[in-house]
Amino acid sequence: MSAHTLHWDHGTATVLTTAAMLAECRFILNGKAFSPFARAPWMGTIDDMTITGHLRELGGDFPCLPFGSGGPRPGVAPEWSQLMQRPALLPIHGPAADRDWTILEASPSRIRLALDYPDATLIERVERVVAVRPGAPALDCSFAILPRRNGTISAGLHPILRLPQQPGRLALAAQFAFGLVHPTQALVGQGAFSDLSAVPQAGGDVDMGHVPLAAIANLNVQLCGMAGPITATYLDEGAGVILDWDRTLLPSLQIWHTDLGINGAPWHGQYRGIGLEPIAAAFDFHDSVSTGPNPINARGVPTAITLEQGKWTTIRHSITAFSAQEGAS
Repeated sequence: MSAHTLHWDHGTATVLTTAAMLAECRFILNGKAFSPFARAPWMGTIDDMTITGHLRELGGDFPCLPFGSGGPRPGVAPEWSQLMQRPALLPIHGPAADRDWTILEASPSRIRLALDYPDATLIERVERVVAVRPGAPALDCSFAILPRRNGTISAGLHPILRLPQQPGRLALAAQFAFGLVHPTQALVGQGAFSDLSAVPQAGGDVDMGHVPLAAIANLNVQLCGMAGPITATYLDEGAGVILDWDRTLLPSLQIWHTDLGINGAPWHGQYRGIGLEPIAAAFDFHDSVSTGPNPINARGVPTAITLEQGKWTTIRHSITAFSAQEGAS
């Protein structure tokens, strides 16, 4: 694994060859440093190669192809349980999120990396670019996919922001057609919602528009049919980020909230973060669930991307930092 750091007037950003991960980013806003991404406390300390690459170096933003892993899970809502019979796909989130990529170009303002997929897979090659935006506190990224043949596959991006210490002090704002609680966490018949401020849970609705959640460590939801970017504002810091992306290819956003709630290696109950994950997928389920009929695409929201042999498909996204008045919501 090697690292390359980008430098510009508005900050620095470090990209690793492992998972082509944007591991750290430090924006400069009005002369002050602002670092929005989560960082695993174990980053840079794990050499156990049986642990998926992106978990060894879990940082801010990386591509996933296919998205998720899946496998049978207990307590799943009935409309999903019959779809989840196949063993989990490994590595989690595919080779892109596990292997070391090759650096093709690197300068102070831009890095381009590539990864060849195993011969038997639908995907031949992927490339990723992370570039600074001159004159702005922003990064522009692309994830290009070249297939060996025609086919469909789930895909996604995996930015993870840090959680503030106090409950509710990170405000999330998004417009979407409908939301669903992860089927392993939903009450039967009560997993749908239309507003982040009222996400159904066993003890009553919770406000996922303001995180971290006071009494819930782990909660995943999918916002289907996103109508614009998502904005995240750190209310006690007067700063935030806008995550924007190509919603024609990735029409949903999975929000993955984990606050010291995952045990086992490498987590050991230490990790805090909020994943804001643009996806064409059905949650983090097996690729076969996303590429086949499921309750999300039955409502007109695609859960996979369609690829054409020999033709590159490029997914673009940007991360823009901004200053905000304290107390904004």
